[in-house]
Amino acid sequence: MRIEIISTGDEIVTGLVVDTNAAWLSALLLEQGWQVRRRLTVGDNLADLKTVLQESASRAEVVLVCGGLGPTADDLTAQAAAEAFEQPLTLFPEWLATITARYASRGRPMAQSNAKQAWLPQGCEILDNPVGTACGFVVQSGQSQLFFTPGVPFEFKQMVREQILPRLKQLAGAQTDTELRRFYTFGVSESALSDLLDAAPWPTGIELGYRSSMPLIELKLIGHGASAADMESAESRLLNTIRPWLVGSGDTEPAQQILAQLQGRPLALLEGESGGALLALCHGYPLLEARFSAHLADELAQLPTADAGLQLTIGREGSEGVLLQLSADDKQIGQTVKISHPDPESRRKILAFAALDMLRRHLLGEPVLGDYLTLARTEQRG
Repeated sequence: MRIEIISTGDEIVTGLVVDTNAAWLSALLLEQGWQVRRRLTVGDNLADLKTVLQESASRAEVVLVCGGLGPTADDLTAQAAAEAFEQPLTLFPEWLATITARYASRGRPMAQSNAKQAWLPQGCEILDNPVGTACGFVVQSGQSQLFFTPGVPFEFKQMVREQILPRLKQLAGAQTDTELRRFYTFGVSESALSDLLDAAPWPTGIELGYRSSMPLIELKLIGHGASAADMESAESRLLNTIRPWLVGSGDTEPAQQILAQLQGRPLALLEGESGGALLALCHGYPLLEARFSAHLADELAQLPTADAGLQLTIGREGSEGVLLQLSADDKQIGQTVKISHPDPESRRKILAFAALDMLRRHLLGEPVLGDYLTLARTEQRG
């Protein structure tokens, strides 16, 4: 299926509001095997809305339109759809009754302006909104189905999950046009990965996407109708290249994958320069003991592991860098790293994940100190 997303509203066009709905929807659809081909943003202008709706309907089998279904004068999406597809606005008494009853249940009279939300394109199918007054609706135009939703995020997401996704699955049948496999790397730059991975073309129907999410690089292996054999071959090629920096795969965050390998063993954290970033990665692990010291010096990192058995220590910055140390099985393995990143928050995140990666390597029986391309380090052993 060719899918396009249209987000409406002057507040989005001007940047006053970040369009999180479209990003969330694109990711959700990709997980289902459908890649969005185009995302568009249009302000509260009737002529512009009509043009964008008609253009998307002429290209895409599915168009998902978010926003502009409220009761105010600048909510123009329903009117634009009615004019764009020659389906005049018509009162839907059943939805008007729903709005009225919803206000009555709260002991409040319905504002006259809310009646506008019951005027919808003639012949459309209503999509219920159990938590708001703006219903969604579906309009058919040629081979295109256009799904209209309110812009309030929790209303929009509930409508997508409960009503739109089932319809899209029925429309697509057993076929999906996209398969997505995720991999995460640490200690290597996006440009270095590109040099290694993009020198030779990928098989027809397969592409590789990159997403920087400090301190990781996420790699997305995307197959568009590719065969299982081609996907397996492409994954093998990818893994053979990125294995030295691979820290996770799949839909679960790498930090959670690492903590799952502890299998219930206690873990202690002592943080200095990372300022709580390591605790943020490990937050939620039930057997966690964490301390923060604003005056922790590198030479004090040789601390007992108490009852934890495993301890990660991040020291304070010194002339040689920051000490990261893993204490396990009565042994200490450490490294002093220098990070040149100009952003303080990014520096803290890099330090935290570098320490967590030491734990990952230990749990997997690998050398605890990784061979990173983006970190300058010196090795220290207890």
